Amino acid sequence: MKSGCRFITVDAYVQATSFYLKNDFTFLSSEDENQRTRLMYFDLGDISN
Repeated sequence: MKSGCRFITVDAYVQATSFYLKNDFTFLSSEDENQRTRLMYFDLGDISN
């Protein structure tokens, strides 16, 4: 049985989203487009294969 962490999430400042996008993070939703921060995630399953 495997256990562990599958996703990394961040509340990225809008000015930093380009950094996270370059590192393969994805926006969780579009509902926070006009906010100071954007919720983003990275799927660790993508690199474990």
